[in-house]
Amino acid sequence: MIDIAERKLELIQEVSQMQDEQDLNQLETTLRTIRGRQERLSKYRKPILKKFDPEAVKRRHQFKGQDKEAFMQLVRKINVQEPLEELLAMLSR
Repeated sequence: MIDIAERKLELIQEVSQMQDEQDLNQLETTLRTIRGRQERLSKYRKPILKKFDPEAVKRRHQFKGQDKEAFMQLVRKINVQEPLEELLAMLSR
């Protein structure tokens, strides 16, 4: 099996021997297409973390937890009288 360095050298030799301008134009177009695809894919190539860190995800997405005091004010404001079990049962109907 030919290694990549040898293959590159062979391609360089092939290109340097080309005489037809139309073939060169086609080769340039193909190379631009390949380069564009590589650039698009490079955005998605990121190293995989060895350990999942939920705190890092929260920081990266600028997660803000619920404001407990505002939530409790809302609970007091709506003044729910039913027991929790009955409320949950209503959701599963």
